[in-house]
Amino acid sequence: MNRSRLLLIFKIVVLGGIVFFVVRSGKLAGLASAFQKADKTFIAVAVGLAVAMLVIRTWKWLNLLRRVGDGLSFGGTWRSLLGGMALGLATPGRLGELGRAAFLPPPMRVPAGALFVLDRVSDLAAIALAALVGTAGLVSGAALGWLVALFLCFFGGMLALPRLVPLVLDRIPLPQKLAGIAGKLAEGLKLVRARDVALNFSLSCTLTALDVVSLYVLALAFEPVSFSAIAFAFPWILLTNLVPVTPGGIGVREGAAVLLLQRYGVSDTTAINATLLLFVLNTLLPGLCGVPYILQSRRPNEASG
Repeated sequence: MNRSRLLLIFKIVVLGGIVFFVVRSGKLAGLASAFQKADKTFIAVAVGLAVAMLVIRTWKWLNLLRRVGDGLSFGGTWRSLLGGMALGLATPGRLGELGRAAFLPPPMRVPAGALFVLDRVSDLAAIALAALVGTAGLVSGAALGWLVALFLCFFGGMLALPRLVPLVLDRIPLPQKLAGIAGKLAEGLKLVRARDVALNFSLSCTLTALDVVSLYVLALAFEPVSFSAIAFAFPWILLTNLVPVTPGGIGVREGAAVLLLQRYGVSDTTAINATLLLFVLNTLLPGLCGVPYILQSRRPNEASG
């Protein structure tokens, strides 16, 4: 707990430093002014896309969960997804989303943890594919060939994950309690078919494409921007979520957007406002909507205590 609190304090201090330098630079007023002048129609389109992506993400998660349990409704899956997003707001790479399993019926929780890992690997594969497509025109033939080969190896590993992980877990000597948990994880993965992984990946690609369109639409709300610039920068901006420097990656993500989009002539205010709004619509607001589910899940425990 002490280490976790120190890490959180460190993140808050770093975030405070970023805010301080932005204020001192005089850009804060420019950001606010640009937001006031933004075309709200484009922002409304991005809001609609954010809702559509939440629905698709819920359905994507439900398709995996159906392999380890029957009778789970769309509403129950929605609760699991948003509750996990609330837990993942302050963790690197949103790993706290693993907690989405806690909002499921007890028999499904451990197998669902393994399915979450598969779901997250699928999302990373889709981001890797987006990065490959976005940078295809910027690298030489040989380098592009290596990148394609690397992605195909990653994709093949993802397809083999439901079979590979149980084999590895079976061969690792573990204490009895951990062995039981590992066994349940393996059982959950063994139920997943290759076509389930392929469907999950195709939905991840759909979500990534919609994310790119969302960032493009948000950037257009502030100034004309080329789609190729957004397509190139988006996956690298998204990967900054894996860097545990500030709460929610605030400041790090926006700084990366500024650096990546400068070469395309995109202004700093557009890069910062667009990526910050994307974070608010796709991550922060859904996470905040999941907070009541966390509070509801704690009440029975408090009552029993």
